[in-house]
Amino acid sequence: MQPHVKNTIYENVEENKSDLVQISEYIHENPELGYKEFKAVEKLTSYLKDKENEVSMPFGGLDTSFRATHIQGGGEKHIAVLAEYDALPKLGHACGHNIICTSALGAYLAAKRAMEKFNISGKVSIIGTPAEEGGGGKIRLLEAGAFEDVDASLMVHPTSGTTRIAGRCTTTYSFTIEFFGKSAHAASQPFKGINALDAAHLFFNAIGFLRQQVTSDVRMSGYIVDGGTASNVIPDYTKIQYSIRCMEDQEMSNLVERVKSCIQAAALATGCEVNINEEKGYAARTFSETLGNICRAALEEQGEKVLSGFPDDFGSTDFGNVSQLIPTTNPYFSLNETRVSLHTPEYEKLANQPISHIAIERSAKAMACTIVECFLDDSILERAKSEQTNEVSVDMRPR
Repeated sequence: MQPHVKNTIYENVEENKSDLVQISEYIHENPELGYKEFKAVEKLTSYLKDKENEVSMPFGGLDTSFRATHIQGGGEKHIAVLAEYDALPKLGHACGHNIICTSALGAYLAAKRAMEKFNISGKVSIIGTPAEEGGGGKIRLLEAGAFEDVDASLMVHPTSGTTRIAGRCTTTYSFTIEFFGKSAHAASQPFKGINALDAAHLFFNAIGFLRQQVTSDVRMSGYIVDGGTASNVIPDYTKIQYSIRCMEDQEMSNLVERVKSCIQAAALATGCEVNINEEKGYAARTFSETLGNICRAALEEQGEKVLSGFPDDFGSTDFGNVSQLIPTTNPYFSLNETRVSLHTPEYEKLANQPISHIAIERSAKAMACTIVECFLDDSILERAKSEQTNEVSVDMRPR
């Protein structure tokens, strides 16, 4: 990228930085759950309007989604930067979504400014995507056609340790399991009962044995929602919430069947009836090395240390569903050299410390540079799109 274009991007982010920080702090101090992020959306869209942007809201049929778009010249290529702003129950912004949305805001405005000043042809959008924390807002937007004309997408996420460009993450699947038995007095006539809690225990034991027979990327976890009512009564009903994760969407169907076999075996062994409700979760995240390497270089140029390669992680995101359809890159910006787990009170505090201001500035600059670079070089998106079709055999991928 020519220095004068990059300098314009940097200058715009720096001019807006104090506003972006104030918006981030406001959203952090006013956490809202998925699909109820009205304060956050009002703050973000008001700022966009103040900067002379037309905003579509609600967008994609969701009350707390929005889109602002700038078209320069023919606008042949369309890149969207995504904003998340939902919080976690009881924990607030312990996943740093206040940083995600303000970084996206800064990136959009800076890319737009460079496009206007140097007449760089392209189409850039910021899309507000609600309810990432379990609500699947991006999935609903995909179903509504919100990404049909988008050629590529990018989004930052805060982390700890060392900043990195994310590789794969896990796909998810969940079960609600209900065992139905027969109650009886646990002391005087236990032989007349059918113990639904035994079925729950057998299921967890069977899962324990299954763990040795799955690849190392598989994660299985759950808990007993209802395990009985009294110690002297054979439980006639138990309920379990259970989830599984793995790196490959194509492997999930086999894993689902193996877990269901554990459930059914527990019912058979105890004589219980069983009801299984299944729900497909988020898709596995794929990634564009081409886009990721451009974003990496843009971060490193600002003095940010970035891990080499594209490390996997074991979380899940509805950005994975977007990545299955169009090229994406997902930089993870570190807020702390020592690892601090997301979704904890400690990380909630980090997300509003001075380091978060640096994260917003550097992430906005890096994403804006990546966007504009794609508009300046026609070959970048072509290479990124070809990566979408070059599937690697599951057996060849790191497990």
